[in-house]
Amino acid sequence: MLSGKYKALYEQIVRETGKKNIFHDSLHTLAYGTDASFYRLIPKIVIKASNENEVSSIIKKCAEHSIPVTFRAAGTSLSGQAISDSVLLIAGENWRKYSIALDASEITFQPGVTGGMANSFLSPFGKKIGPDPASVNAAMIGGIAANNASGMCCGTAANSYKTVNGIRMVLADGTVLDTRDKESRKSFADTHRKMLSEIGILASDVIENPALTDRIRRKYSIKNTTGYSLNALVDYSDPFDIIEHLMIGSEGTLGFISEITYKTIDVDPFRASALLIFPDIFTACNAVKILKTTKVAAVELVDRTGLRSVEGQDGMPDYLRSLDENACALLIETTALSKDALHENISLVSKSLSGDKTLTGITFTDIPEEYEKLWKIRKGLFPSVGAMRRAGTTVVIEDVAFPLENLAEATTELQSILVKHNYSDAVIFGHALEGNLHFVFAQDFGTEEQVKRYSEMMNDVSVMVTGKYDGSLKAEHGTGRNMAPFVELEWGKDAYSLMKRIKNIFDPLNILNPGVILNSDPSVHLKNLKPVYQSSEITDKCTECGFCESSCVSAGLTLSPRQRIVIHRELSNLKKTGHQPHIAAEIAAKFEYAGNETCATDGLCAIACPVKIDCGKLIKSIRFESALEHQGTAGWIGNNMGRVTSAAAKALNAVHLFHLILGSGLMKGISSGIRKVSLNHIPAWNKYMPKGARRISVLQEKNESSMKVVYFPSCINRSMGVSREYRKERQLSETFIDLIHKAGYEIIFPEKSENLCCGMAFLSKGYIETGKKKSGELEAALLKASDNGRYPVVCDMSPCLYTMKDNIKSMKLFEPVEFILDHLIEHLDIVPLNETITVFPVCSMKKMGIENKLIKLAQMCAKKVIVPETNCCGFAGDRGFTFPELNRHGLRNLKSQIPGEVTYGYSNSRTCEIGLSLNSGVSFKSIVYLVDKVSVPKKAIKA
Repeated sequence: MLSGKYKALYEQIVRETGKKNIFHDSLHTLAYGTDASFYRLIPKIVIKASNENEVSSIIKKCAEHSIPVTFRAAGTSLSGQAISDSVLLIAGENWRKYSIALDASEITFQPGVTGGMANSFLSPFGKKIGPDPASVNAAMIGGIAANNASGMCCGTAANSYKTVNGIRMVLADGTVLDTRDKESRKSFADTHRKMLSEIGILASDVIENPALTDRIRRKYSIKNTTGYSLNALVDYSDPFDIIEHLMIGSEGTLGFISEITYKTIDVDPFRASALLIFPDIFTACNAVKILKTTKVAAVELVDRTGLRSVEGQDGMPDYLRSLDENACALLIETTALSKDALHENISLVSKSLSGDKTLTGITFTDIPEEYEKLWKIRKGLFPSVGAMRRAGTTVVIEDVAFPLENLAEATTELQSILVKHNYSDAVIFGHALEGNLHFVFAQDFGTEEQVKRYSEMMNDVSVMVTGKYDGSLKAEHGTGRNMAPFVELEWGKDAYSLMKRIKNIFDPLNILNPGVILNSDPSVHLKNLKPVYQSSEITDKCTECGFCESSCVSAGLTLSPRQRIVIHRELSNLKKTGHQPHIAAEIAAKFEYAGNETCATDGLCAIACPVKIDCGKLIKSIRFESALEHQGTAGWIGNNMGRVTSAAAKALNAVHLFHLILGSGLMKGISSGIRKVSLNHIPAWNKYMPKGARRISVLQEKNESSMKVVYFPSCINRSMGVSREYRKERQLSETFIDLIHKAGYEIIFPEKSENLCCGMAFLSKGYIETGKKKSGELEAALLKASDNGRYPVVCDMSPCLYTMKDNIKSMKLFEPVEFILDHLIEHLDIVPLNETITVFPVCSMKKMGIENKLIKLAQMCAKKVIVPETNCCGFAGDRGFTFPELNRHGLRNLKSQIPGEVTYGYSNSRTCEIGLSLNSGVSFKSIVYLVDKVSVPKKAIKA
């Protein structure tokens, strides 16, 4: 419960904004308060701010109560700068507006846009943003700018500091300043004359101190994010330019970035990469100095331990398993404007290293599928290493940079320090072209002895980096809590004094993220360490990195996969220890809806996760426990699938009849009222709900075609017929049968088709025994029908086919798109529609990696195909009927992405198509309808 000044603050904010986006309960404060670092602070209040005015008001109110406030975007930061034990203000879901200049030379966006989203917006123009952190698909612009995060290719030339071209910010007194707007600057100059004067004096003091000026320039000749961006005082004289560049890398301690403009970077259309193996890390680092003189865009170093953590992953060469213990890899990329220039670059790079001893030669690949796998694995190296850690330990990543001429010696010495302190499993990798290395290790913070070991190692590293090589203790991850005690050690007294003056000018009350960057406590990096709880083998390897969140349909509505795992770990520990039973009860009650009921269990989080953790499996295991008392009912349904689908079809026909009689408006009102009275237990109705399907004729054919296929109609399509908006169409099963016949195939139906089911409907709800039983029955029936796998098997619904593939390995199983492309299309002539259509690859297609096949097939059938930028539709089987808010949230941006000329959309999941139609205003149906409409048997056109 809140009390004192926090209660007063909460009541003030609620009066102004309402309760919807402000939380102080135990579940939400823990879930939203957790970031990717190894620190934990639980905020007292979490606020999901909606707009700039709210942020300004909240900051003012916090100042009135002397309450600190911390800003956060995605929470992928690794150094503890996105956590708070006070007020945490989140700028994510509601902060995704953007605009691109007419010539695409600039992009302006709010802080909630991820780096990956920004690059996708710019891709059609051949542009990208400069910063390219490994977390680019999850990290948001607010955090990327606030930490001056860089990455593999941008170095010091294209980071946020170098590419920023204007910031709109909210300062500690609530004032809004837009550095690109003349009127805003003029107004600010009138109201903040003293602040601008003090900043001018700061810059003059630096310029008048040649030794300090030289030191600042030298420190920023390599990557450096330790402390504030003092180079702003050297590079600029206009106070507004200085303010703009001081905000970069300030980690929310100087103000809130509400909008930022970046100059964009040209993207070379041709790329090639090579994985080179050297006998040891010293030789590899010396090779980097040679590569610096060639046309390479990136050079990533990975030591032997790092290679071992990924050597079994898809795309990595087999020879990694047999490498010597001292081996070290360099992953190189070169880019060019033309293919000829690319091959010239490759030749120059190869010649430059011809005298260096590589263990495997120099072989580049310009095949996107091959080099993208290498880079995807490199980007996921930190979490992959974390997944290998011993149970009960946390994963720690540090981030240093050395002058390139010292890289080989410094890296070898870093290895020695890690060995000295018994971190033999530590991994060294990083952006070697810029002298920027990360070292990652598993750390047990459970005992004073282990904490002392970590402290002593960090002290040795800090002295070595700053004293012997004058390097950077933080190169791109931001200072945070774990390096705050060492800022003065790196910079010296004069520079550190400057930083304290900067903080005081911007935030005299010290309410903006206090203790981050500057901290007088020499042991702050050893406090508030995140506890490590084991709760499930499914998720124990999770490092809470947050990569999964951009793929989760419920993130922003309730909880994300990372947050579900965090809460599940906490609940498991509270249950195990018996501590705080009232807190455990509160969290458990709220988790039922936020964690369980609104999880789509679509598995897309596993695609984004570097260690392939599927949080949906965790939720299914929870559902299994709660479904134990209903297993008998599930078993009865499983044994009577024919009756159940028939009854469902009749019920849908009855509802459809009422719809025809009453009309959409009245029907919606009546159904909504009934659902409300039932406390939402009765499924939500919408106008796209179909009538019932007619019984499928499964008489075995005798056309004696040499081409045969086993067709298994899913139970969904055995229940659901056509919707009202395309009622003149035949139901899917009939259309699919005609299409298969059109291509000259004989169809074989498995025996007792009406009682078969893939098991997905049961497995997703926790009825594992019944799900496995139905899957086994289906496999036996399909084996018999396919003559023990001799003939291909096709199912008419993508999610069902995915479940079948997951459980049945004894035969060739085809999703409709795959089957059409691989078997039918060669026997058909296609006459494309002169229309613009849209397609939506459902989750199962993404997990099977065939979404591009759907797009390819659609492009064969229509003149133009629109593919919306959306992950999961959120319908999640039948969950769209029981929790329609999940579907609405998942497709909240769909309508705006579909042009007005589009009237039809196509997908491959009947229930998903209902949700897609409802939230787009476009009628969605199976891609099978489209192919059938535009195709005729081969040579029929000429005839």
